[in-house]
Amino acid sequence: MKGIKGKIIAALFPMLLATNAVSGDNDFQAWSQIAINGSATKDSRFLLWFDGHARYGDDASRLATSIVRPGIGWKATDKLNLWVGYARVRNPQDGLDIKEDRIWQQATYPIVSILGGTLTGRSRLEQRTRDDFGDDTGNRLRQMVRWSKPLKNPDYSLILATELFVGLDDTDWGQRSGFDQNRAYAAIGWQAAKKTRLEFGYLHNNINSAGSSNTTNNVFSVGLFHKL
Repeated sequence: MKGIKGKIIAALFPMLLATNAVSGDNDFQAWSQIAINGSATKDSRFLLWFDGHARYGDDASRLATSIVRPGIGWKATDKLNLWVGYARVRNPQDGLDIKEDRIWQQATYPIVSILGGTLTGRSRLEQRTRDDFGDDTGNRLRQMVRWSKPLKNPDYSLILATELFVGLDDTDWGQRSGFDQNRAYAAIGWQAAKKTRLEFGYLHNNINSAGSSNTTNNVFSVGLFHKL
């Protein structure tokens, strides 16, 4: 069963990456993030989560998006963590400071060991509201799979990931149902300390924009990840 499961995952992974194939407008961006999560106390099933992001667009010349996302979780089993939280998103553009609030729920879990590495998953639901053009709540599903493999020097690892975003409904402020965007990611991780990892990589972000062509962001990404 495990072998069959691994083959299915290996087949699905490039199909998810393929959603990035068609693009129109392009932008170079630089994204940074810090992520902290883990047990609130030693051996506790109660979990804490925080991630923060600063993303620079227009050829990395201006702050395009900032995100602050705290949350709490519960270790349901040895292989399943359940989470709930809130995110504040700001998108300064064209003289406007667009603000978005998100309530989110997610599950994180291992999937399978494959090709010398570990494949994990994160399934997230978001309820999105904005303060500018409407008062509808937009529901969105995000599914990420991530594969990590230690390199010859175990302080370093190869990381591949893809995340698919799907709108579940239409809103008066612009969310549309169906494919929203995909992010394909390749990076090198460095275990800088026992509980702290740095990642440097490239992210290909394909967005289903209004109009006839999609938007593609070619992103240099750097992240700091710390386990409590």
